Order: sequence, then structure tokens, then C-alpha cells
Amino acid sequence: MDAVLHLAESLMGSPWLYLLVLGLTAADGVLPVMPGETVVIAAAAYAVTGEPALLGLLAAAWAGALCGDLVSHQLGRGAGPLARWFRRRRWGGALLGWAERELHARGGMLLVSARFIPGGRTATTLTSGIVRYPRPRFLGFAALAGLLWAVYYVGVGALGGMMFQDQPLLGVAMGIGAALLLGGAI
Repeated sequence: MDAVLHLAESLMGSPWLYLLVLGLTAADGVLPVMPGETVVIAAAAYAVTGEPALLGLLAAAWAGALCGDLVSHQLGRGAGPLARWFRRRRWGGALLGWAERELHARGGMLLVSARFIPGGRTATTLTSGIVRYPRPRFLGFAALAGLLWAVYYVGVGALGGMMFQDQPLLGVAMGIGAALLLGGAI
């Protein structure tokens, strides 16, 4: 993670930062240990100085988040043999049945709120694919969730950067702390 943060710091004035943000936030959809949120907050804290551009950062974070969710959903759809084995188990069938009922009853709320829970995003998007949640509905809710997530993380990072303009690392720390508090509250 330190290597990724050092890479991000070295790219703060470069257009390559947007590609890094897009890639990390997309990979974070499948591998929740990727530091996507941290890099977005750090870049936004530095963005108050003018580099990188906040709108470019917002667009890269949103696009990456949406791509990651779509990949995770597709991986869930491709988990047919594993899902069939899981459904044959008494507890597995009950668990997947419950998840399917919940997603069809309140899928939008679950997909949007899980976006802010560490690990919840991946579990929900994979499960939505496994239970064959309709792709058009998934895409709409994933786009909304990704946008809200990107606005929140870029906003928190920028706020931290404004509060600690002389010490952007304190702004990054404040942003990460606020993000953890929100995730815990949800």
C-alpha cells in the first residue's frame, strides 16, 4: 500500500494520476484491500492547490467505481457452478434465498448503502450477480452509488486539504478518519 501511495504522490501533477485512480477504484470493486479510497482522498487533499483537477479526479473515481462494480457483478454471474453447489447446501440455499429476496425487495438501497461499508460493496455486487439481479437495474443503482461515493470521498479529501493547506498529509488523515467513521456508522 505504501508503494501505491508513493506512486500516487509522485503523479499528483500528472495526467497519469487519473488513470491510477480509475484503475485502483475499479480493482477495489473485486479486491477490497486495494487502497482506492485512500488515493482518492489523498489526491483530493492535494487538489485544493490546483493539481490535480477536482472534476477530473471526480470523473476518474466515478468511472473506476462503476467499472469495478460491473466487473464484480459479472464475476458473480459467472459463478454458476459454485452458486449451484452453495444452493444445494441447506444453509447456503437459505442464505442465497434470503439475499435474493432482499435484493429484489430493496436492491437499490442495499447497493447504494453497501458502497460505503468496507467489504460490503464487493459482497453485495458479487451476490447481485450470483442471484441474477437484473443488469439494467444494477447498472442504474451502481452508477448512482459510484457517483455518491466519488463525490463523498473527493469532497472529504478536498475539505481536509482546505483545512490543512500547509500540511496536506493532515488533510489526508482527517479525510480517512471521516470515511472510516461514516463506514462504521452505516
